[in-house]
Amino acid sequence: MWLTLGMARPVWSGTISFGLVAIPVKLFHAVRRQSVSFNQLDERNMARIRYRKVNAESGEEVGDDHIVKGYEISKGRYVIVDPDDLEAFMPVATKSVDLEEFVDLADIDPVYFDTAYHLAPDGPPKPYVLLARAMQASGKVAIGRFVMRNKQYTAAIRAEDGRLVMSTLAYADEVIDPSDIDELQGLDAVEVNDKEIAMAEALVSSLTADFEPEKYRDEYREEVMALIQMKADGEEFEVLEAAAEKRLAALESKTTVLATREAQVEENLAAITLALAHAGQQYAEIEQANARLFVGR
Repeated sequence: MWLTLGMARPVWSGTISFGLVAIPVKLFHAVRRQSVSFNQLDERNMARIRYRKVNAESGEEVGDDHIVKGYEISKGRYVIVDPDDLEAFMPVATKSVDLEEFVDLADIDPVYFDTAYHLAPDGPPKPYVLLARAMQASGKVAIGRFVMRNKQYTAAIRAEDGRLVMSTLAYADEVIDPSDIDELQGLDAVEVNDKEIAMAEALVSSLTADFEPEKYRDEYREEVMALIQMKADGEEFEVLEAAAEKRLAALESKTTVLATREAQVEENLAAITLALAHAGQQYAEIEQANARLFVGR
């Protein structure tokens, strides 16, 4: 394939700063997004399609010297903001991640986590290693702020296997409150009985496994890239035949998985039924004992 994955390159460098301590680090992306993108072409000569900036009313092309920034405050009404007006608010690039506090990882709702980065030492590694081991021993996560590409971020730094991983965080006013979603209201009032809960727990138990991320692949991207490779190599590709084979393989796989899960669920339900029957018998014996005690009085 044509995609070449070379050595990772740093996207930022600076220091981790807290108190009188400053640890030089480099920032690397922890996730390399992969997708299939296409260029639009003119089929007559295979030239790329270009877009121009045009006036939405007149359709005339507009030069950069006539383009200004405007914030829409109501339909068709804009407040014009000059770049010079924004200059005073631009965050100062200090080239440091300023740590403000250490918290428990469990205190951070996963919904706040955004983009993940690897932090690597940029110089003698000992200060970096000391911080990583101290954080891992304490189980704490560092919360700090830093500026990258003229934008300020809040970030969480955690220790993992002797190294530091940093995730930028969403701001509190960016996170949607579940109370704003009508479909999530009134769930506490829904009545379920013990048997229904036991059946649901049995299903969860039957599907419980260790997380193996390599099992989950972007099948669409892989298949499209295989198609592109075949076309580039001049090979024939029958879309309908390939789709039929894929559906058949998926159906066979799903049937096997469902059969296995059904057997696991039935086994768990049998155990639950036996446990409930045993509990019921114990309850009946207790009731009988209480009745005898009451008669004896």
